[in-house]
Amino acid sequence: MFCGRNIELHHIEMESKSGASTFANCIPLCFNCHAEAGHYNSSHPKGTKYSPAELRKHRDRWYQAIEKLAFSEKEWEENTDKKVKEVYEDQIVTLKGFVWREAFPGPPNYDSFETDRVETYWMLVLPEPVSLFANCFETEETIKIDNVKKLQLYVDPDFYDAKRDIVRTDIELTGKLFMSITGHHHGDANFDIRGRHA
Repeated sequence: MFCGRNIELHHIEMESKSGASTFANCIPLCFNCHAEAGHYNSSHPKGTKYSPAELRKHRDRWYQAIEKLAFSEKEWEENTDKKVKEVYEDQIVTLKGFVWREAFPGPPNYDSFETDRVETYWMLVLPEPVSLFANCFETEETIKIDNVKKLQLYVDPDFYDAKRDIVRTDIELTGKLFMSITGHHHGDANFDIRGRHA
């Protein structure tokens, strides 16, 4: 979930039990996750529900995902033989990328995590950008959208439960791209993979 500046550092080994205030002994958590980390504890009012080993594992997986995304970006920038793939709206394509879960402010204003409902979507982050050719729904003219790298997945309702294990992994998906046109669309484009991944 993107939380902007609403982040706190949680001691993995509690400070009241001699846990050091060091990078190695912390995990960044949003205000809500920190508050909901577990039961009330008089030594630590926000509590701690997870073992230190569980917190380290979660933190390290998160850091690895961020490093992977940064590496993919750097690798593309340093590539001297860049060939951008062109994709047409409604063309069936297979794309490989990194699946990323992200939260956004939703209705009614699509503006703030504090006042709006939170919407969470899965994104396919491409290692190399593509160009999308789409038809403007108002004028029917062809629009070229360059530097498309983050695709919001448009999936069947049961996909999230059935495919939970693909989050933070590289995967190849097949579907059709379409441009973002509503407040619910948060990617550079959308990737409709409904009915293609059982």
